[in-house]
Amino acid sequence: MRINTLLLFLFIGAISISCFNSPNYPDTPSIEFQDVEFKRIGGFTDPDTLAITISFEDGNGDMGLDGDESSTPFNNKNYFSNKTGQFFDFDREGAEDLLTYADRASIDSLPPYSGEDICFHWDTNPEIYYNDGTQLEDTVYFQFNRRYYNIFIEFMVNDTGEFRVFDWQREVDCSSTFDGRFPILTDDINSESALEGSIRYSMTSIGFEQTFEDYPLKLRVYILDRAGNQSNTIETPEFTLQSILN
Repeated sequence: MRINTLLLFLFIGAISISCFNSPNYPDTPSIEFQDVEFKRIGGFTDPDTLAITISFEDGNGDMGLDGDESSTPFNNKNYFSNKTGQFFDFDREGAEDLLTYADRASIDSLPPYSGEDICFHWDTNPEIYYNDGTQLEDTVYFQFNRRYYNIFIEFMVNDTGEFRVFDWQREVDCSSTFDGRFPILTDDINSESALEGSIRYSMTSIGFEQTFEDYPLKLRVYILDRAGNQSNTIETPEFTLQSILN
């Protein structure tokens, strides 16, 4: 039996963090699993909470993203030049040089404008403006930028006799994700001081129990630092929502 994902609503909740300076760690962050718990609230305005706590170590403390950081390299979407095929440089190239749907006539490797490809690769309302302030009105090719987030959560569920990845973006819609951001962890992001501590990352939804019922679950987690260095990936022990109910 496969999971029913109808009428699913999901939200990303609060993040709590504790950290302190500590020396002699590599600049690439490392993490370890500490805890996972589920809190049942029940109700649209007070959704249930699934929270995972991880410990971390980082040698130069370049950890965290503010919620309003959206400039390169922390932008949500990457656009491309129709001249070079490389990332579009808004400072050097005009909006008319963007790779658009019309370029499919000469570039057959571009995905079709159909199904989930629309959601994942075609932006019909990009917030892109010409120098005179008018908004571009075109369908533009893009790719989601992984560095927009810095904590990544992969759900695994055993609903068919073995664990499989439950991809929220493909099984629900492409705007559904529990990947997110934790904030900057130090008062001086340029201090290059080593940090260690813990992050409690809360995910809220009214659909957790409806979606997963009593099937066994696991979570896989990794983080990025501001330079884009990826930590190791940790995996929780197997659990059901009922078994970690708080």
